[in-house]
Amino acid sequence: MKLVWTKSNKILSIFIRTICNEDCSHFSFVFESAANGLMFESNLIGTHPAFYKSSLKSHTIVHELNIPLTIEEEDKIWDIVTQKYDGKPYDFLGAIYLGWYKFLNSFFGVKIPDENKWSQPDQYFCNEVYDVLNNIPNFKKIDVKNGMHSPHDVWMELKKENLCQ
Repeated sequence: MKLVWTKSNKILSIFIRTICNEDCSHFSFVFESAANGLMFESNLIGTHPAFYKSSLKSHTIVHELNIPLTIEEEDKIWDIVTQKYDGKPYDFLGAIYLGWYKFLNSFFGVKIPDENKWSQPDQYFCNEVYDVLNNIPNFKKIDVKNGMHSPHDVWMELKKENLCQ
């Protein structure tokens, strides 16, 4: 399995990276046991699996972390991800709240709150799946606040814990 952080030349990706003042706009789990990789992601239409190789036609990998897992361990993580998140609608309000505070922090130094007050519990945007990272066998637990960490924030947390280069 691998974790990938990406960007694209699409307007939304450029907007997210500009507002947050960060190098990536998207995060996905890539399950390599499926042929050519099966990815779990979110976008404006909600959460769903997608073919990894196809997604690379429109996205550029900015950061990547390979996590050696057995097929059984990878399948367990797939089950957790899909049971918890598959088919959920995109959390526009939660994403706007995080984006607003990331903008204020990047350009004016305003502290980012600990809680996303606009996040909808029955909806999802890409950073709300980070708690799954703490279910990966033999993977160091990281402190991630659901709804208040951007993809780049999680990459930086992993770097801080020396889990990636």
